[in-house]
Amino acid sequence: MSPPADNRKPSAARPVKSLRRTPAARRSDPATTTTTMASDPCPARRCCPSHADWTTLAQHLIDEFPELAIDDVVRELQIARDAAESTGLSDTDSLETAELITRHQLHLLSGRVADVARLDPEQHERRH
Repeated sequence: MSPPADNRKPSAARPVKSLRRTPAARRSDPATTTTTMASDPCPARRCCPSHADWTTLAQHLIDEFPELAIDDVVRELQIARDAAESTGLSDTDSLETAELITRHQLHLLSGRVADVARLDPEQHERRH
């Protein structure tokens, strides 16, 4: 049995998009980069390229979010620190990762960014 004939009309030649990254699409320095994707409601801007330690980061976050209680800032930083360190990242990577997580959470807590990613699941009655 022969394969079915392909009766589709030939389409105009379309350029094929390369799967390789172009130089502009390569990873840039996260310390100076702001996210510009339309789907990202919270651009994560860092106050400085790096922080020497957790205390310095905490102080910078407290200064940047004066509308939040210090306890809230420290709590969110501790949660993010625990999460980042539990993955086995290096100290520097843990610090940077925790900073991004904390900044996002503090933007939500402060109301600077609306929390649009939450689900409100509907309750369903179980059938027996």
